[in-house]
Amino acid sequence: MEDMKVNKRLLAMLCLFLCACPGLLAQQTKTATQSSVQNQEVDVGGHKLRLQVAGTGTPTVVLDYGLGGSVGNWSDVFPEVAHFTRVVVYDRAGYGKSDPGPEPRSQTQIATELHTLLHRANIAPPYVLVGHSLGGANVRAFAYLFREEVAGLVFVDPFNVNIFTLQSEKESESAMAQQEAALKDAPAGVQAEWKFLKSENQNNFQQMRSFGAPPDVPMMVLVSGSGRPPHWVKSVLSEYGPWVAEATEGSLIVNPENTHNVMRDDAALVIAAIRRVVFPSVQKALERAIKDKGVSGAITLYRLMKQRYPTEYFRESTLNTLGYQQLNGKHTQEAIALFKLNVEMYPGGFNTYDSLAEAYMVNGDRELAIKNYRKSLAINPNNTGAVSKLKELETAP
Repeated sequence: MEDMKVNKRLLAMLCLFLCACPGLLAQQTKTATQSSVQNQEVDVGGHKLRLQVAGTGTPTVVLDYGLGGSVGNWSDVFPEVAHFTRVVVYDRAGYGKSDPGPEPRSQTQIATELHTLLHRANIAPPYVLVGHSLGGANVRAFAYLFREEVAGLVFVDPFNVNIFTLQSEKESESAMAQQEAALKDAPAGVQAEWKFLKSENQNNFQQMRSFGAPPDVPMMVLVSGSGRPPHWVKSVLSEYGPWVAEATEGSLIVNPENTHNVMRDDAALVIAAIRRVVFPSVQKALERAIKDKGVSGAITLYRLMKQRYPTEYFRESTLNTLGYQQLNGKHTQEAIALFKLNVEMYPGGFNTYDSLAEAYMVNGDRELAIKNYRKSLAINPNNTGAVSKLKELETAP
């Protein structure tokens, strides 16, 4: 009975690294119009890497697959992301049409090569990095090395080191042996990455642990619960959960029905996670802008975001909330500026005029307060608050 338990664990451990997607080494992403995809081969320091680029906009989304994967793993995701921003997928060194690279194939080496690739291909930051499985480790390395260039992170059932602490030494050795056998005929690039992972496993993943927490950028973590090793969900949550909890903007989703192959099981979920990070919270972004650049800077940012963001990401309540934060902080002119912008953006909303009228009233601008309360009542005659304020203003000496 005990042997059966160990064998089940060994079989599950084979899923830790491998992408295990249909068409494992297929090299073409599926696109609506193939001509819209640009293919490039770029020298990154003595060897060339191949990348595909589609779409326009910023930030640029960069997709990285797991051990033994290919650009084809992203075939259901790549074209959809290209509809709302620029997206890049590439072959790591020794994969697909990319040349082999120098060893060891560490996460630091892979991330450095990716950084060089993007810059030499004239794909400027900021980047939203998306890593599946072992690609999640590569993404962490990039965010550690080049944190100022990272606008967001999406981890898709990511590699984590905590899972290894749940195994006995004997079980770990057996699992690694099983993995070794499974990869004996793998391409050179896969073999080289596996060689480094074996050494890291023996050293308690020192390099991965040295990266620490990622930068405080919008983050999404997707965790699968079907066909995963024992305690997989718990191990991912224990490693990534604190980062999400401490992030200014972060979310973590556990789906018990998804397998490790999330991009095929639930491409819509992956696309939605990427979209949420590409278009993070409007309110959070404006709050940061107010803190760093003042209300005028936030208003400039709002107008820029309005041009780039989908309409559904904006709500009347956002500017109203920010305006009252300023009003309650006795920054009346700043509040008026935000409420005026809200009136401009939502001229059919009675509450926008009501809020602006209140700010004018606090500022002592009686005529402007009356004017805007009247506009609010014209839109919503049932606004009893405005009726009360108008009586107060119009009967004042």
